[in-house]
Amino acid sequence: MIFLFWIILILIIGCTSKNDFQKNKDTILNDSIVVLINRSKNKTGAIENRKSNLLRAYDLNNRQENDSIKNVYLLEITSQAYKLKDFNFFNETNNEAYNLSLKLKDTNGLAKIHWNLGSYYFKKEILDSSYFHYNQSYKFYKHIDRNYYAGKMLYNMAIVQQDQKNYTGSEVLSFQAIEKFDKKKHILNLYRCYNNLGIVYNNLKEFKKAIEYHNIALSYLKKTTDKRTYRESSLNNIGLVHHHSGNYINAIKSYKDGLKNIELKKSNINLYAKLLDNLAYSRLLNGDTINIEKIFHKALKIRNSIGFVSGVLISDLHLSEFSLYKKDTVNALRYAEESLKLAKNVNNHRDYLKALKLLTKIDSVNSKKYLLEYIKVSDSLQNNDRKLRNKFTRIRFETDEYIEETNRLSAQQTIILVASFALLAILSLLYFMRLQRSKNKALQSEAEQQQANEEVYKLLLKQQAKLEEGRLNERHRISEELHDGVLGRIFGTRMGMGFLDLKGDNETQVKYQLYVDELQEIEKEIRVISHELKNELLSGKADYIQVVEHLVKEQSIVTGFEYKIKDDDSVHWSMINDAVKINCYRMVQEAVQNINKYAQAKLVVIHFSVNDSVLTLSIKDNGVGFDTTNKSQGIGLKNITARTKKINGTFVIRSTIGEGTHLSITIPLDDATFKPT
Repeated sequence: MIFLFWIILILIIGCTSKNDFQKNKDTILNDSIVVLINRSKNKTGAIENRKSNLLRAYDLNNRQENDSIKNVYLLEITSQAYKLKDFNFFNETNNEAYNLSLKLKDTNGLAKIHWNLGSYYFKKEILDSSYFHYNQSYKFYKHIDRNYYAGKMLYNMAIVQQDQKNYTGSEVLSFQAIEKFDKKKHILNLYRCYNNLGIVYNNLKEFKKAIEYHNIALSYLKKTTDKRTYRESSLNNIGLVHHHSGNYINAIKSYKDGLKNIELKKSNINLYAKLLDNLAYSRLLNGDTINIEKIFHKALKIRNSIGFVSGVLISDLHLSEFSLYKKDTVNALRYAEESLKLAKNVNNHRDYLKALKLLTKIDSVNSKKYLLEYIKVSDSLQNNDRKLRNKFTRIRFETDEYIEETNRLSAQQTIILVASFALLAILSLLYFMRLQRSKNKALQSEAEQQQANEEVYKLLLKQQAKLEEGRLNERHRISEELHDGVLGRIFGTRMGMGFLDLKGDNETQVKYQLYVDELQEIEKEIRVISHELKNELLSGKADYIQVVEHLVKEQSIVTGFEYKIKDDDSVHWSMINDAVKINCYRMVQEAVQNINKYAQAKLVVIHFSVNDSVLTLSIKDNGVGFDTTNKSQGIGLKNITARTKKINGTFVIRSTIGEGTHLSITIPLDDATFKPT
């Protein structure tokens, strides 16, 4: 029986160790994936290094055994691949995420995948596919009541509609998106929706409404700190409304207001060139041509330098009109022909028509040819726009029709379902009661395991303290034995020999005195050894710090940071309560795990000190830092805060972006904190 008991005990310990090893392995794997994804997001790094880090994160993620965790990281990797413009990798990971999300029935994952595809096709200007995927994403988000994201998809669909001149459809979708957003939380999203409505009404030639909605957009912009160059963009849009309504003076005023931002040329050079060109064009139509040729050419030069073909095309059109105004038909014809060629190359149908219309005025010889081409292209575009608008309508209609059919079938099945509902409800209730009982047992077991771990740690510390106490007592005993016993006897012997009246020759007398002196030297050495043995060289400090150092050393392997652990002589660990030591250990553990996940630090310094009966634990790193004004805290910082409160301490965190983070925990060492001596 005893033999069987020991076999079972060994098997239990082996299984527990294996489980703990697997958990540690999974934690290290996840931490490494997070670190690599964060490195791929670092905009200061070289693009190839960022792509390489993302690929390594993907390879590590393929080792995941848990499909749910794997899918979470895969979706993040897919989004980052899109941002890095690695579209081949994006398509590969997006397809993989789609199949895995279907397998897991992960509605949120499917919504993200369709969102990614909508953005991808919009960038490729395949707008019907873009609209389809945005609409699919919207359906999934709506199904799981994610109103914020459903609103974002409605806005994206509105932009596609506006881009295809389906202004009424864009108007409807923009208002639907506005209903999904919270007026206090989603200010920037509301700004974008109202700004789009301003653009829509400008194109519908409802200029008063356009100005009204642009002003509403600006009122939301005032409520956010994330302004970027949105205000200047809105001022450009307002200028276009005034321009199209023939109010060139207000248009000029609006463009000039936008150009007052002296940082605009650095932060958004494309918008800067657009404002310059629009300003010069409105001045031309208002009859003010002083120095506008210089402004036109400045805008053209900027657009050429950044390779913005559509902008170059518009600049050529405006310079052609300016040359025609000056009756310089040679340059007017040259710029018009250049704009026609560019418009054809990039399939810009709107400006292609403008160039044709301008050439009918300039080139009298080929005027008829350009006019016929204009009519042909215009009719073709109207037909295509109509077909595309109908296609968008069909996409929405087919979706609504599908939902309606589903609802109808659901209604037919209701009678059948009601009959079985009572039985299912009872069975479900029993099942959930059993499930809840199991969960409670699991939670209780987990809590007991945590308590057991801490008890084991306490016992370990106590055992180390007792061993150290035994060693010290033995040193004291040996010291006293040497001092009081051996030293006393040697002293008595030497004194007795000193009083002997020894007879003999001189040589014998000299040797006798040498032996007496040697006994005195032996006394001195024994006294020194006795005193040294009595000094308490080991007070429990080394053992506790070794435990902490072992923890930090293990964590440093994950991201390869260097570390220093400083422990002042003022800290007497043998006198400090086990609860304080355990909580300090756990706080170091939480802090170092956070450093591995987010900080990208090269050096970590941990310092223990005591001053005026207050223990201070300082943890510094030289990582990327973060914004401490952000009210949301991660679970790691919340755990540190909770542990600090448990031992009546205070916790202060200081961090500067780019300069690292400093955690400072102070713990009062009152009477309750010290162990009885």
